[in-house]
Amino acid sequence: MIGEALFWSGFAILFLSYCGYGLWIAWCARYRPNPARPHYAPDDELPAVTCVMVARNEASHIGRKIANVRSQDYPQDKIFIVVVSDGSSDQTDDMVRTWSLHDERIRLVRVEHSSGKPTAINRSRPHIPTETAVFMDVRQELTPRAIRDLVAYFADRTVGVVSGDLRVKGDVYWRFERFVRLCESRSGAMVQTTGSLYAIRTADVPPLPATTILDDVYIPLSVALTGRRIVMAEEAGSLDVATASVKSEFVRKVRTLAGLVQICHILRGCLNPTRNPVWARFILHKLSRLACPYGLAALFVGSLLASHWLYRLVLAGLVLTLLIAGTARLGLRFRLASISASFFALNAAAFWAIPAYYLGWASVTWARVEVDRT
Repeated sequence: MIGEALFWSGFAILFLSYCGYGLWIAWCARYRPNPARPHYAPDDELPAVTCVMVARNEASHIGRKIANVRSQDYPQDKIFIVVVSDGSSDQTDDMVRTWSLHDERIRLVRVEHSSGKPTAINRSRPHIPTETAVFMDVRQELTPRAIRDLVAYFADRTVGVVSGDLRVKGDVYWRFERFVRLCESRSGAMVQTTGSLYAIRTADVPPLPATTILDDVYIPLSVALTGRRIVMAEEAGSLDVATASVKSEFVRKVRTLAGLVQICHILRGCLNPTRNPVWARFILHKLSRLACPYGLAALFVGSLLASHWLYRLVLAGLVLTLLIAGTARLGLRFRLASISASFFALNAAAFWAIPAYYLGWASVTWARVEVDRT
């Protein structure tokens, strides 16, 4: 009986997090849709926007990103750019200054010592001269009408934050995550944005605690707590490629999941169903991931203890999947091995995230992510 109880408890946790929530939110999007309605205004009615980028040693990307923003299908006299250099020690500052000499709408804000993205965002706030701010990362390329597509959703007054659509080439996990976020948006509201591209009314940008790990969760959830929605502008693409190694993905996921633990501590009301309109979605979509490694352990132990052949079959499947994942460590690159390795890396990261946060090992500053451009 203990084996069966462990098995089905573990199965329920994994199914709910990886499949059940996705199926439920897809059903909501299909049969109970509540999408935001964009309104594309003519150029003379469009608001001015400020594009805010936080950069640390991004000399190899910053020029291309500024050019990408300046080539947007949006009135150029209505686009301002603020680059916050977070203690950069390469040529990032010089490159931004060169751009600013030819365009007074481009401004460099220098943070002398690297303090992390939240401090940089806080420093940017007094330098945003427009009513709408678009936060974006440096690395990703934007689709030609991305800013126009984001701004169009603010015509719906129920909308508080508009996320771009992060499109990651070669990442199976992100393909599923993106589908879930699309369904959330189409059925009412998301629980976060993509940090690589999102828009918000400048007056709604909250001051961030200096230790905040996930600004793309803290900021939109702060707005959601006021009763407004987080939605996705599906047309506003932010283009990226997958991380180059399982190790890089593991490190990134530990930081991300530790950030979720932190959000529960520092954002008052996010765990209160009477205050947080997306409480159930936040629990099922985000926090349930932290329970998955324990569900996986329960599934493994339960299948080992139970006597029925069905449990033995599942045990064999788990062992086989682990062996296949191990081939990725040997340098063998095929789809099933990559998926299996990513699955176990995600669960290992979820297991390590909680102690990493409480032991203070999840830094607010970031390391450069290696991506696979092959």
